[in-house]
Amino acid sequence: MVGSTKEQTENYPMGSIKIVISKPIEEHEEYHLLGKLSSLNLRKMHKHYPKPHFLPNDVEFPMKEYVFMGYDDGATMHIDFINRLMWQAQLKGSKTWFLRPPPECQNVCTPLSFLAEPGDVVLLDTRVWYHGTTTTPGQFSLSIQSEYG
Repeated sequence: MVGSTKEQTENYPMGSIKIVISKPIEEHEEYHLLGKLSSLNLRKMHKHYPKPHFLPNDVEFPMKEYVFMGYDDGATMHIDFINRLMWQAQLKGSKTWFLRPPPECQNVCTPLSFLAEPGDVVLLDTRVWYHGTTTTPGQFSLSIQSEYG
């Protein structure tokens, strides 16, 4: 793959997203698109879904969001190295989330899992909680993620 994911996705007009979907991301074949969108494309996408209603009106949003889509796979257990808290909305298909507590909470907290279906929004500090996902077999999964704080 030539160039970074950001370079590959930032300049595509929204009408040609099919071009991006057909190219898996090198070393992350489970995702066919994972990247920061340009501010122009981000504004176009915002017309298709609202900010989650439970976030305060004055919450600050960075001008970046991520789109995750793919079939029959997911993300291995990890923590995120991002600047803010995140929310992720499941738009199509479903995926199971697996959470493990941070080391300082392991004596009190227990691992858990849950199924995110279309319309569900996950609000999680992914900088602290270890998390992984698997998409439901045979389903196409599409979700949007944004940082806030």
